[in-house]
Amino acid sequence: MRILLVNPWIYDFSAYDLWSKPLGLLYLASIFRNLDCEISLIDCLDRFHPTLANFYSPKSNLWGCGKYYPQVVDKPVILAPYPRRYKRFGLPGQIFCQEIEKIPPPDIILVTSGMTYWYPGVIETVNIIKQKIPKIPIILGGTYATLCTEHAKKYTKADFIFSGSAGEIKPLFFLIEKLTGKKFASEKIPDSFLEFPPPDYNFYQHLEYIVLRTSVGCPFQCSYCAVSQFSPFLQKKAENVVQEIIFLHEKYQVKNFVFYDDALLVNSQEHIPKILKEIKETKLKLFFHTPNGLHPRFISEETAQLLYQTNFVQPRLSLETTNPERQKKTGNKITNEEFIQAIKNLNRVGYQTKNIGVYLMYACPEENLNEVYESVNFVHQLGAKVLLVEYSPIPGTKDWVTYNFNFPDPLLQNNSIFPLYPLEYWQEFQKLKDYVRKLNQRLTGK
Repeated sequence: MRILLVNPWIYDFSAYDLWSKPLGLLYLASIFRNLDCEISLIDCLDRFHPTLANFYSPKSNLWGCGKYYPQVVDKPVILAPYPRRYKRFGLPGQIFCQEIEKIPPPDIILVTSGMTYWYPGVIETVNIIKQKIPKIPIILGGTYATLCTEHAKKYTKADFIFSGSAGEIKPLFFLIEKLTGKKFASEKIPDSFLEFPPPDYNFYQHLEYIVLRTSVGCPFQCSYCAVSQFSPFLQKKAENVVQEIIFLHEKYQVKNFVFYDDALLVNSQEHIPKILKEIKETKLKLFFHTPNGLHPRFISEETAQLLYQTNFVQPRLSLETTNPERQKKTGNKITNEEFIQAIKNLNRVGYQTKNIGVYLMYACPEENLNEVYESVNFVHQLGAKVLLVEYSPIPGTKDWVTYNFNFPDPLLQNNSIFPLYPLEYWQEFQKLKDYVRKLNQRLTGK
């Protein structure tokens, strides 16, 4: 069976490759390869696609992150009031069309999706595929497809919307069998994420980092987060994770590894310590990154020591707010005392506090900006770097129900337009960002 996997463009005001790869598709590619399928991948967000050299020279920082190729496009009418340029990030359209024309005709096409408000990229991707390869079934999955299923059915022209989870992957394969009339060797299909093989990165000619997961889902039920909708909380066995990292390092000769876990440190006695102790014993020179943030509650001195010894670079911690009432109301995953202790533990084992990033959320419902400034000053006084995160209303979350959010278009869920606040607030938000930038500059001297 021939299968085409596609990662669409991003349509947004801004975007940055902060260790971004279509991990779900890469896991599926590995499973399909084990089923003797012929796989093609078109990743519209591959910054190092060989033909992109004719358009720009991609540059990366020390850890492999960098800017996407941007093209200014017409702004959707509903976003007209917002005074920013709207862009498509990723491969130029002609390159995407050329890639489609080069591949052998597939039996089935799987398209993933990211943020709900990136759906214009999904629509364009599906439309072009329909023009170039008509009559081939397209299955759309991913975040947008799961959280905005009815919208995706109405607007994307995908033949089927798949909103299953990594906790139960077989329904996807049953659907593909039904659409193609071809059968898989059922005994080779994993029952769940716990049995997934390592992701397949063979499609990339240039790799600066590898992303993977040791778990899916999250045991916490934060009011603003939708992660628990995608899968029950499942963690792979520590020894399997270590084998996967070693395999990926040896095969692709990449040193930067990025954990996409939303709860990497949960089960802190049995999971991450075992993984890191075995990694340490290999004496491999690897570097680890945690863009989704670590739970400070679980950073004991032992865990901090292992993070430091195995080269977790500039660890990012999830705090969100220092307001005790809001901490309890949004999920009760942290207290200020626990956070202070985590910073002390990281500092004690060798981390410079200025190299620790701390996520703080702002533009939240029922939030006073003074509260945010208090959180910012709290983190700065501890010597850590503040990483501001704009609040985004996400369908299906507790907040979505509690506050009865009703946005006529997913484009209005975009956190960069501060969807809960009128334009008059933008100036105050900019003052906040400028204030944080100055504080961080004092710490780093940059």
